[in-house]
Amino acid sequence: MATLTTTQVLHVRYVAALLAPRDDFVVAESTISTQTTPTSPRATQDEGSAEHHTFTLEHGPFDRYERVVEIHPGPEPDTKRVTQRTDFRVAAPVWRILLTLPVKKALRDRHSPGTSAWWAPPDRFDATTARAISLLCLAMIVTGYLGSIIGQTATFASDEFGTSDRAQGFLFAAVRLGTLLTLVITTLADRKGRRRLLIFALATGSLMTMAGALSTGIWSLGGTQAVSRGMATAISLLVGIMAAEATPQNSRAYTASVLSLTAGLGAGMVVWVLPVADLGIRAWRMIYLVPVLALPLTIWMARHLQESARFQEYQASGSDDPNALIKRRLLLVAAVSFLILLFAAPASQFRNDFLRDERGFSAAQVSLFVLATNTPVGIGVAIAGKMADRRGRRPIAALAVGGGALLTVATYAVAGWGMWVASVFASIIGAMAAPALGVYSAEMFGTARRGRANGIVSLIGLAGSAIGLLTVGVLVDQLDSYAAAFSIMAIGPALVVLLVLTQFPETAHRSLEELNPTSGPSPPAPNSS
Repeated sequence: MATLTTTQVLHVRYVAALLAPRDDFVVAESTISTQTTPTSPRATQDEGSAEHHTFTLEHGPFDRYERVVEIHPGPEPDTKRVTQRTDFRVAAPVWRILLTLPVKKALRDRHSPGTSAWWAPPDRFDATTARAISLLCLAMIVTGYLGSIIGQTATFASDEFGTSDRAQGFLFAAVRLGTLLTLVITTLADRKGRRRLLIFALATGSLMTMAGALSTGIWSLGGTQAVSRGMATAISLLVGIMAAEATPQNSRAYTASVLSLTAGLGAGMVVWVLPVADLGIRAWRMIYLVPVLALPLTIWMARHLQESARFQEYQASGSDDPNALIKRRLLLVAAVSFLILLFAAPASQFRNDFLRDERGFSAAQVSLFVLATNTPVGIGVAIAGKMADRRGRRPIAALAVGGGALLTVATYAVAGWGMWVASVFASIIGAMAAPALGVYSAEMFGTARRGRANGIVSLIGLAGSAIGLLTVGVLVDQLDSYAAAFSIMAIGPALVVLLVLTQFPETAHRSLEELNPTSGPSPPAPNSS
């Protein structure tokens, strides 16, 4: 429990405002008791009485909440000495240590979300939503690590196994075949539940990544990583689905941005331990053992994570949803996934090889470059999350995809400080696509087919990433230039911008049931400020 205590001397005209139950972006209160007691036997009602007002939680992101206001006579006529004590516990397992301070500040200052409470979602969350999103963020840290490890370590594994750039391209493409497992997992999630399959994917992905430390060659590494990568993609999709189904309609992009940031934290952890690879030609294998830490976390999440309320209500209704898998929407979302990954997958996977071969970076220098240029992605993600909820998804997505692609090409084209600057801005602007565009995957499909649709989209994206990786591997060998190869591949993001601006619907401020009228029963809408 955290405690906030304030004491003020106020003119009586300002006291009444403190005695009204709060109803703002942080909390909605209800009054549970009001008492008046004399401060001394001879005190009059007006001059010597003390008042005690107690307020409790009606709606908000708290496990426990109580505000007590004590009013005593002030030192001057027409003044009161007011003491407020607020005891609260944020419903955010693990993350409450970070959230308690800003929540305490908001409770004290009563700022609106548009000012100092920039961190707050557009809608006020209840305890169930806050708890679910907090647990899903932990899952995103795991998937961020599992999904990034092969891209960061392949160049070191290739040195040990004596393989070429073209072989790396085939390795990256083979790893993505694990997305076939993703389709199986997400399809089962529409029948068996999101939570059960999420826990399975977390455990399997961690174990298979650890098995990669025992690889005897590039293909055995690719085999274990194919399964691990398939599980990592399934985790990401299931988390996105569960989050969209739990979040109020004005905050889905905000929630997607928070999930993206935590996934980035997981990906960054790979970079933190990457300098270990400089210890010896086989030292990269130690990086594959880190997911052992995810196993107790998975067991803990299995005990505390609840199934999606929307899925439970759909399952209880016994109704089918034959029209939820809309072919045109599936085609649009899949085409965007294909075209983005056609460019983004090789741009990410070949970066370390580019830095080592063309810029002469060591593992420590690669780690420094990635941390320095990728850390600011939080700026773009945080800005885009709220802007996409308030202004709409399409303009933000178009800016992010188009601008990010141009700056990525510049990163491969220039040297020196220009490369660092281009990479920083490519990270910031490109990251804005995660909340603005990524949320469409859950919004465009109904409850009964949301998992299957996301699995199909992921499979089409796999084709795009595989083709992109193979193509860039061949182009670099033939043109001897990463910049030329990525300039050609940038046609993919250009087509995405065109599709988003002309073909995609605007989904901001609309409920999932409004967007998908056949998606089954709707749970009660969460209150929002």
